[in-house]
Amino acid sequence: MPQQPRLIQLPLAGKIFLCLLALVYQGYLIALVSFLYTSVTTHPETIIEHPVNTTPDIVKDWTVARMRDAIDADQLIGNVPNLTQGNNGKSPRKGAQQQGLPPRNGDPSYPLSTVGKLFFTNDAGQAIVCSGTAVRSLNRSVVDTAGHCLYWGGRWVQNLIFCPLYDNGNTPYGCWAARDLEAPSQWIDSEPNDYHYNYYYDLGMVIVSSNDQGTLTDIVGGAGWAYNQPANQSFYAYGYPAAHPFDGQTRQSCEGSLGKTWQEEGGTVVSIPCNMTGGSSGGPWFIKFSGNWYLNGHNDFTSSMQPGHMFSPYYDDVWYALYSKAQRT
Repeated sequence: MPQQPRLIQLPLAGKIFLCLLALVYQGYLIALVSFLYTSVTTHPETIIEHPVNTTPDIVKDWTVARMRDAIDADQLIGNVPNLTQGNNGKSPRKGAQQQGLPPRNGDPSYPLSTVGKLFFTNDAGQAIVCSGTAVRSLNRSVVDTAGHCLYWGGRWVQNLIFCPLYDNGNTPYGCWAARDLEAPSQWIDSEPNDYHYNYYYDLGMVIVSSNDQGTLTDIVGGAGWAYNQPANQSFYAYGYPAAHPFDGQTRQSCEGSLGKTWQEEGGTVVSIPCNMTGGSSGGPWFIKFSGNWYLNGHNDFTSSMQPGHMFSPYYDDVWYALYSKAQRT
């Protein structure tokens, strides 16, 4: 008569060992899947930080006359990139957005109350201007701008201040002095005086100290932001163009302009019809969802390949990595 098969009975210690082995194996599989997913879906970015020694005298040194005499940064940059028409489709990466935060005083001009002029000097002591935007952030002190407004030719700029709502020398809430400048390593590592191939990394953040009015975005508000968004939508661009036919003394705009993507030496940039000139660099491009405004680009460069247009880096994961670092600095 055939014998019934007998189950092999393991000692208690053996059962515990096999259970632990199964748990370790399961953990290994989870870690492996997580590593492979992260490798495919993310690109770690290195952000270069440049702390600034801030003193009250920096703001005082910027008299109205000196502000009006400052030149636009773009006069010092001669090269323009080669461009090929890109794809206007939505980015394959996951997009995100954050609503803005109005100022505590309820300024009705918000979110345009977040737009202002940057003043700074180079090694030669030249007074130079760009534009920028106060952005909602954890430290309530972040200004978004172009990378070339903070760093070019192998040098960081000096004596930088941000003046929201600047108008003909008037600054209703005063100006805020920089305490830290930040940009992607891909912009910092470019060859000195060579801006021919990586405008898609031309991103910058300024972290400012409080002034006698208070912390920046408490006073003027913080613009909302978005990244990894489709480019074929309407943009609303603002800035302080200083090159002819403008004089840099008043805020200008290009509103409701439809975006178009381009490939620039392996990266993506966006263009809109706009006649703003040098000095507007770093000024915001807003998009609108359900009545809310979101920062999603900035004035950066022009090109003879698309006359009458302004270009911006595409705000993607690199921009978000820069912003994430800045708001915690």
